Amino acid sequence: MNTDTQIDKPTYRVKDTALTEFVAQRISVLQAQLMKDVPDAVAVLAKLRRGVGHPAGSLPELHAATLEGLPEPLTDPAGFSPAERDGAPTPWEQAAHDSITLYAWHQQSKREGMHRRGASFGTAMRVLGEQTSVEAVRRRFHALGTAAHHDARLILLRGLVSQLRAQAIPLDYGRLAQDLRRLHEHTYAHQVLLAWGRDYHRGTAIESDHTDTDTRKGEDQ
Repeated sequence: MNTDTQIDKPTYRVKDTALTEFVAQRISVLQAQLMKDVPDAVAVLAKLRRGVGHPAGSLPELHAATLEGLPEPLTDPAGFSPAERDGAPTPWEQAAHDSITLYAWHQQSKREGMHRRGASFGTAMRVLGEQTSVEAVRRRFHALGTAAHHDARLILLRGLVSQLRAQAIPLDYGRLAQDLRRLHEHTYAHQVLLAWGRDYHRGTAIESDHTDTDTRKGEDQ
């Protein structure tokens, strides 16, 4: 084989960065329109809420808002598994869908933006506990950390996001998309949970601009 002409596949670092920026940008545009009461944006938000927990691509009316325009590193069929080539969503597609639809759930009826860069999930959970019940939030937070399947994880996430909405606590949905992608890969799930736990127990302050794109050991392979 002539290795001089071989094209390298995008690394996990490249793909996670592309996912984070795609989701953050897509939601930022939608959120800006919502703050201006653009009717089309309000209608899109209502549609997106119906997509929480569904497989990516299973609701055609959500394609434009959740999957259209995905960056090339995330759509190259050369990197697809056999199941993905047959129509199953990739982990990156599913994470984009889940994050964008959860944002719509979070933003419902709120006049302030619920997507904020740097608002990590662990920190948001700590703030939620301080404003409601530390023990109740800790139990749900731990249950989410031990959820082994996508459907169970999304049910728990939707419940926690509902509580964040009630307390007007924002979340970085670009970063959440990356976290959800890594949770899908069980090899790296413990690293996501460690990062969440650090933010939760240390009460890390919400930063003004943060994108977690550093790659965990082994993810660049």
